Amino acid sequence: MATHAIEGASRPDVDIDALPYVDRELDEENMKVTVERLIEQEMRRMKRTERSELPLSVNLFEQDPMLKQELERVQKKEALEALDTERYELKGPSDENDVEGWKAAVNNTKSQLESQAGSMFNLELLQKYGANAWRVHNYQLETDLANIKKNTEYLRNQILEINRERKNDQTQAAATLASLENQWSDLITQNLQVDIACAALENEVEELKRYKQSVHQ
Repeated sequence: MATHAIEGASRPDVDIDALPYVDRELDEENMKVTVERLIEQEMRRMKRTERSELPLSVNLFEQDPMLKQELERVQKKEALEALDTERYELKGPSDENDVEGWKAAVNNTKSQLESQAGSMFNLELLQKYGANAWRVHNYQLETDLANIKKNTEYLRNQILEINRERKNDQTQAAATLASLENQWSDLITQNLQVDIACAALENEVEELKRYKQSVHQ
């Protein structure tokens, strides 16, 4: 994002008329208050329109029914159903003569044993390789952090350099702008003087015409 902003600041097709290092009117007393009041008055007259290109509503998890169902539950503020912990309990059937019940209990015991064996195996793997894997992960994070800091510093230096160039260019152009503004003011004054002189001459011509008419009468 910062790179695009830096590139956009130097594009020749972007007309930027703000000269913060030359226009110092906002430093004058009460000028900022006046400007803010004028902006507020203008905004009151403006018709509010939705300028955001983002959609007003987003349908999340359209491709995942489970997440969509969970989101709907949260939106409805429904309580979360508790986990079924009975499946992890080793219980026999209530009826000792229930053969199918004993089969289900034995199958549940087998599945619990397999689950415990898998947990023990994972713990052994974690004890053997976990420390090194964590060190490698931390090293990768430190490398990523170093690269981010390096890029951030590079972009910050670019921004500072652009601001220095802007200040230097505007400072050098300030004298030229002041001279042109003075010339503009002088030309406006001369034009007003010419208009006044022309009006005076027109009045004088009218007076002469009236005097000529009175003489001939």
